[in-house]
Parts: sequence; structure tokens; C-alpha cells
Amino acid sequence: MNIFEAIRTKRAVRSYTDQAVPEELIRQILDAGRRAQSNMNRQPWTFLVVRDRERLKKLSECGTYAGPLAGAAFGVALVSSVEWSFDIGQAAAYLQLAAWELGVGSCLVWLGEAEKAKNLLGVPADKYLEMAIAFGYAVESSPGKPKRTGRLPFEDVVRWEGW
Repeated sequence: MNIFEAIRTKRAVRSYTDQAVPEELIRQILDAGRRAQSNMNRQPWTFLVVRDRERLKKLSECGTYAGPLAGAAFGVALVSSVEWSFDIGQAAAYLQLAAWELGVGSCLVWLGEAEKAKNLLGVPADKYLEMAIAFGYAVESSPGKPKRTGRLPFEDVVRWEGW
């Protein structure tokens, strides 16, 4: 799949099968994430991988929209050494696009109860944790074409040379 096809077809997957994702694929996904661009090449991230089902369930209870973690094959907590890092978003995009290329679905989730999540995972107090990504094989088959609902037209989001 080329990058444009990956971007066009990528969607959030919130329901997963019980099938485990092989460690080699997990490593490929994580390696893609670590290669993301970052400000001054600081790479302010640590990817904390969670595969234990009970821990994933507890992590899913750390935010209103964190539910997909409960059924995921694995989750990645995006830990940062700086508060609200744009770089974490870059890494998240690389992780998700690499997973999609490998046939693994994903869903970015917000951990609204960050301190609860940090305590659960043993994240040091001087680190930041607000986001995680649920990964796994989708319950439903992947459509060839994403839904059109909700996506703004190109002309509504692009301006040339000024407002």
C-alpha cells in the first residue's frame, strides 16, 4: 500500500478480535513510531507497551473515551518528557500508519485521568501521559473505501496565499 492509499483508507478501529498481534509486527510498528520527526530531534517519547488484558481493561477506565483499550490486543501509552508535545502526535501518526500497513487496526484514546493511568503503569511523576493507542485486528472487515460522512470538502479546509 502506498502512503496516499494508507491515508485515504485509515480509520479508527474500536472493536478487536481476540487474535494476538505477533511480537515482530509490534516491533515494526514501534520502530516506525520512534522514527517520527521531532523538534530539534529531541525524541521526547517513550512507548509503553501493554499486552496484559487485565491491565488494558484498567487503563481503559482512565478516560471517558479510552474504552477501545479494553478489547485491544495491545496498547501503547505515549509517555512524554515534555508537557503537551506536538511530537507525540507525530509519533502517534507514524505508529498508526505503520500498523495500518501491516493490517493492524488502531484507535487513539485520551486518558483524561492521567494520574490514575500513570500510577497504574508506574510512569514517573516528572513524565506526562495523556494519550494511548489501542491496537488489534478489527472485528469487522476493513472496507475498501472509508465513509464520507463527517469529512469536510477539500475546498472548505484549504486556502491559498492568505485567508
